[in-house]
Amino acid sequence: MSVGPEGVRTVHAHADLRMGWAGYGSYAESSRVFALPSPDKAGRCAIVLVERGARTPEDVDRLRALLDSRLPRA
Repeated sequence: MSVGPEGVRTVHAHADLRMGWAGYGSYAESSRVFALPSPDKAGRCAIVLVERGARTPEDVDRLRALLDSRLPRA
């Protein structure tokens, strides 16, 4: 999984899935994860980014800065 200026991308052997920032309504952060729910009021879909997946604490800071620039905090 990767996160960049265009959105979130997940690649595995059978699929290459991309979701632009418009596919997420906001984001929330806990002590362990970032949660990005869909923009619909029911929040029927969400993606969870686990902080331990980052290589360094600085990567978590960069992710937070990217999310802040693209989505409102919930």
